[in-house]
Amino acid sequence: MTNPLTYNNNLDKMPEGFKFKISPSQFPKFVDRPHEWFRSEVLKEKDFTHNTSSVIGTIVHYCAEMVAKEQEVDVEAINEYIDSWEVNETYDPVIVRNQWQEMAERLVNDYVLDREFLAVEEFKCGEVRDGFYIGGVEDVLEGTKEDCMLGDYKTYHSKTKPRAIPAGYKYQLLTLAALWKKHGYNVTRIRLIYINRHIEGEISEKTGKQLKSYPPEVTVLTETITPADFEFIESLLELCVDSVEAAEKHPELVHVIFHDGRLRI
Repeated sequence: MTNPLTYNNNLDKMPEGFKFKISPSQFPKFVDRPHEWFRSEVLKEKDFTHNTSSVIGTIVHYCAEMVAKEQEVDVEAINEYIDSWEVNETYDPVIVRNQWQEMAERLVNDYVLDREFLAVEEFKCGEVRDGFYIGGVEDVLEGTKEDCMLGDYKTYHSKTKPRAIPAGYKYQLLTLAALWKKHGYNVTRIRLIYINRHIEGEISEKTGKQLKSYPPEVTVLTETITPADFEFIESLLELCVDSVEAAEKHPELVHVIFHDGRLRI
């Protein structure tokens, strides 16, 4: 049986004969680091596999999803998922085990349980042009079909609370908004729901007293989507299609199109 936390690219849910799937979570790379996007999404070069933060994030997302769907959280599956990853300099399963439950409980109690969701972790796809599709899953959709808000859970490890939606996350959510728009939903707002790791206060070298600890806390950031936002992201999606098609037609110019001299043939 497949572990419910295992990544699923949902290619089996794409329409027959589709040419290319644009992932909302990866699309910020096309905007900011087109050479990385080309390598990972077109050439399928995958360097990153996991680290402590990504494993914690997957588990916390899973717990929030299960509770929102009124389903049981499978703790055994979580433990198997933690053990499935190789320990290295960026992955410490002890930290994961010490952190995930408190973070998940805080997110569930302070956000998930207070909400009625229009959709939770629902895959959708929509054609941009010429067999190029956006295909992705939202964390949560709130409101009504006529006026709704896309929400995305993010975990972080810092004493400083986030104060604004970073550009990359905004591109991701706008891509999802453009996708849901293709299905007749009027997405008017985007939201990040942050949950931080527990940071235990250190012992002061001067006083010998323990400094302030920072337990998990939910921080919510919301922005309104304007017509200009939709125009912007839809133009970038069109540019993405144009770029891939141009690279196929003119492989000698791939390094120019995707801004990386190392791609020169």
